[in-house]
Amino acid sequence: MTKAIHILMVCLLLGHTLESLAREPMPFSDDKLIVNEVLIEGNKITKDFVILRELVFSIGDTILKMELLPFIQRSKENLLNLALFNFVSFDVSHLPGNRIIFHIEVTERWYIWPIPILEYADRNFSEFIKNKDWEKINYGAWLRWNNFRGRNELLTAKIKLGYIKEYALAYTVPNLGKRQRHGLTTGFNMKQQNEIIIATVHNKPEEYRPQEVPAMTRLNAFMGYQFRRKLYGTHSLKFEYYDYEVSDSVAVVNPNYLGDGNTHLNYFYLSYAFNYDIRDSKVYPLEGFRVSMKAEQVGLGIIHDFGNPAFRFVGILMYHQKLANRVYFYNTTKGRYSSGKYMPYILNRALGYNENLSGYEPYVMDGSDYFISKYNIKFQIIKPTDYTIPFIGMKQFNKIHYALYFNMFADVGYVNNLFPNPTNTMINNWQYSAGAGFDFVTYYDQVFRIDFAINRYGEYGFFFHIETPFSRW
Repeated sequence: MTKAIHILMVCLLLGHTLESLAREPMPFSDDKLIVNEVLIEGNKITKDFVILRELVFSIGDTILKMELLPFIQRSKENLLNLALFNFVSFDVSHLPGNRIIFHIEVTERWYIWPIPILEYADRNFSEFIKNKDWEKINYGAWLRWNNFRGRNELLTAKIKLGYIKEYALAYTVPNLGKRQRHGLTTGFNMKQQNEIIIATVHNKPEEYRPQEVPAMTRLNAFMGYQFRRKLYGTHSLKFEYYDYEVSDSVAVVNPNYLGDGNTHLNYFYLSYAFNYDIRDSKVYPLEGFRVSMKAEQVGLGIIHDFGNPAFRFVGILMYHQKLANRVYFYNTTKGRYSSGKYMPYILNRALGYNENLSGYEPYVMDGSDYFISKYNIKFQIIKPTDYTIPFIGMKQFNKIHYALYFNMFADVGYVNNLFPNPTNTMINNWQYSAGAGFDFVTYYDQVFRIDFAINRYGEYGFFFHIETPFSRW
């Protein structure tokens, strides 16, 4: 426990160091402008201070003329990355004495979403299309109140029934303090399933439905603190409690599901994360980079039911670059190291769940450590385009944007498992794939993907995804 705390402190200091080193180079010029005023229009709900917090300049700042356009572009990207506005535009008025006024106009999104839930419960959309298992449908209601009170707060509540039952409530306040540097989040969720993935056999998830239901109940309660000193670096500390309970037959079929034949598992979880994100978009980035690292302690030694405390470290690097007109490159790399090599099955998931290798959608790979890297060249077929739907009167919906990209990609990954099931031949071996596809990007953060991919075993096919691809990383 003491060792884990020391490692968490080292990660915290490293995060502060990375943030302090990430400085923009200073241009050389003596042609200066003074920001006299910032005028904001269109924010009927959003408070001015939320918008002003994301600007790379402040009232009274002196900026160089050569910085003006880059500052406007970066500030626009920052505002769009809040996911509060569909459109943002800037204009500049010049006053005597080299003084300027910034005019900012925003088109706010619709923030209150009492959404009926009707969704598939498979790991990905391609698997749902392949299996056509209509029992794996979730339904219910989900309230997502973005920009609650106009302060960029988030309130969510969920009641989901069907294949997976879920009840959840969470509240996030991101802009506390005079300088809006602090944030808090708290909430809980409970999940209940009659059918679960009980094991991985022949590299595929094996489902099990016991006669006694529910098969599994999971309770999670959490609270977190975030610190964002400037614009792009965020430090996060999170404390969670997990409680799992499974039916007796689950523990018989797979004694390691919760470990040691247990039907009950509970533990505390502590994590520190540092994230530095200077991409032009968090939904579908084309330029910029993101560096993220997380130190996790799974099990704090407080509760004796959990006999396998483990320290985990997760690192992510995303790099996006424009190569030529309408041609872009990106690489996304993620790795996880765990000190605990023998973990309960429920805590030992690696690739095939949140992180997927293209062309491996039917498969999952479990293990304590993993590495995944994706390489992609994008060709912009349709540039980001705006279109106003004439018969819709509400500004939140009548103006949409869309873009279309053709991709060529290659993926590589590796999962380390010291206690493998002999039938799972994909672990402890390098896996790779390649292919091509199309991404259709539209408003409210929706990306529709269709890919053709082939993996190292010569298996190939078309795969469909409906997601915000970078959010799960």
